[in-house]
Amino acid sequence: MSGQEPSPRKQASWTGLPAAIVADFGANPQEYSDQEKQRDCLRPDQCSGCQASGSLIGHGYYHRKPKDKKRAYSMWVKRWKCKTCGHTVSSLPSFLLAHRHYLVESIHETLSACFETGQSWAEIEAGCAEAGTPALRTIQRWGQSFGEQAARWLGSVEETLAQQDSGSPWLDPQGEGPRAANPAQALLQVAVHLLAWAKTQWVELAGYGWNDRLRFLWLWGANRGLGRLV
Repeated sequence: MSGQEPSPRKQASWTGLPAAIVADFGANPQEYSDQEKQRDCLRPDQCSGCQASGSLIGHGYYHRKPKDKKRAYSMWVKRWKCKTCGHTVSSLPSFLLAHRHYLVESIHETLSACFETGQSWAEIEAGCAEAGTPALRTIQRWGQSFGEQAARWLGSVEETLAQQDSGSPWLDPQGEGPRAANPAQALLQVAVHLLAWAKTQWVELAGYGWNDRLRFLWLWGANRGLGRLV
């Protein structure tokens, strides 16, 4: 990423995953849900399959019912089809992951508890049990999957910081990075530094804060072709 590259909220939201293009529709899933099929959805500039420009046409919607710790939401996700290669792709809101039924915010909370504050699965489960969801096996799968993907994502983030923000505190050999216990913990922590740099490049990221770092990481990395995060 550089100052000349497209904003992750705009053009960069339309390049990346073959089956889903991650786009920023804001952080409020209820507002997104309330708009049903009437929301504005920018047409992707390019097919993520064959890379043809201006070839995508509307191809309906598909329904999702993601959850947080309190409720399930009803959402329609816009789909597009390429006139050139026939590939279909969806405009996935950044608060949804491609392979999970829970919102990114809920998953972020669990991952932070596991990898940053050092809570045991029993402690995390007890906290979740107060709301009745999610199940222990679900949160353990999140942790396992994130741990498996973390090293690959971490390498890409650190490469970007080295190229674009060489003065980042994360790159200090005596700083925070070397003290991380594992790649999963390091990825959560370095996401703060990536977001801090990105906010100097794109004003539309001004509203992103500490609790949005996993959502931003997903938006940024998925649209660089990094694939699954959790």
